[in-house]
Amino acid sequence: MKMKRITSIGFIVMLLSVFTLSNAQEQRFRLGMKFSGNLSWISPVTSNIKRVGTSVGYSYGLMGDYNFQKYYALSSELLFTNIAGTIQHTDLLNYTDSVKGKSSFRDVKYEYKTQYVQLPVSIKFKTKEFGYWSYWVQFGMAPSFLTVAKANIIGQSLPFDETEGIRVNKKQNDKYQFDDFNDKVFLLRLPMIIGGGFEYSLAGNTSLYAGIRLDQNFADMFAADKSVIGKNNFVSLNLGVFF
Repeated sequence: MKMKRITSIGFIVMLLSVFTLSNAQEQRFRLGMKFSGNLSWISPVTSNIKRVGTSVGYSYGLMGDYNFQKYYALSSELLFTNIAGTIQHTDLLNYTDSVKGKSSFRDVKYEYKTQYVQLPVSIKFKTKEFGYWSYWVQFGMAPSFLTVAKANIIGQSLPFDETEGIRVNKKQNDKYQFDDFNDKVFLLRLPMIIGGGFEYSLAGNTSLYAGIRLDQNFADMFAADKSVIGKNNFVSLNLGVFF
């Protein structure tokens, strides 16, 4: 009888230990979902292109925080991100037709629409909770891998009929290629991310998440064309929920 009581107490202690450890792990690691809208643009580096306004894009995916200290977390995400942007060529673009020969075109615009898989990793600095509210800032990198690159080409008397939704990363000598501009988009982005925002605690580990982020690219998006250098960047408004 005594042994049975000791066994029962030991079993209860073990269950409490497992529950406590599980709860601590849940507090240490959180998983959530997020959606964001962004304003994006292409920043010219060379003088032969110029930026034309801003464009609208979006992201969606998963996010996770690993709290290695009370007010510090390692944040990682898996995002599917759409980035757009328009450039205008300030010099002439040449095109050679097998029948008409060589012709030149001025003020040609490329409206790019790209899709990436992003894997952001950052350090998040948090405040203590003020009632139901807490605040944070983050700093890190967001390696991004191109999945789709399309463009609408705008100009006067262009040498081809189809000018919308062109997949610019097709084979090198596709019929939309200007002689002196390789319109392909580089397969990798290496942006720095800086952001900040807040969380609102609902119940238990569940909280609403909102913030703003600057995604500043360091890599040339036209890496195949050394005569044209530009970088696609965006600012996003992020909304989500942690569980």
